[in-house]
Amino acid sequence: MRRSIAASLRRMVCALIACGLAGSVAGAQEAGSLEYEVKAAFLVKFARFVEWSTNAPVAGAKGGFTIGILGQDPFGKSFDEAVKKEKIGEHGVQILRGREPGEFTKCQMVFISASESVRLVELIRELSGKGILTVADVPDFAGRGGMIGFIKEAGKVRFEINAAAAEKSGLKISSKLLQVGKRVAGETRLMIE
Repeated sequence: MRRSIAASLRRMVCALIACGLAGSVAGAQEAGSLEYEVKAAFLVKFARFVEWSTNAPVAGAKGGFTIGILGQDPFGKSFDEAVKKEKIGEHGVQILRGREPGEFTKCQMVFISASESVRLVELIRELSGKGILTVADVPDFAGRGGMIGFIKEAGKVRFEINAAAAEKSGLKISSKLLQVGKRVAGETRLMIE
């Protein structure tokens, strides 16, 4: 059964990427490469596999699920347009950009840009314990205390998950997502195939 679920999830992820996952963030070519289109789509998908606790931020100002982008935005404005069609539960998705952790108190997820790698430890500390899912494409992000870190292997976008860091913030990452990501922080490493 477990193999069947893992195989199904792997097929889903591959199908999403192959069948136009990038299409859900159409127009992002002006903002960057296919890599960031895939990462943007993953951000929305991650939210569907996380259970937020009572200490999580309430829905954003407009009642939507808010994804924050901390630092230089690698996705571009087309990401805003693409997520307008998305729903996380019953909430629409909105994007908030900023430079300081205090600007993201109403976000349920914060993507920390590579431009912030110099102060990564400080940012993780600031966002920790607030019920906010932290995601980045900074090397060894999950190993340094972040929750989900994008990595590239064999030219493909993959991700590492630090479930312990998520749990410390009151977040529970679905076993389905754990089966397709690499697990870090002393846990068995798994990988999308």
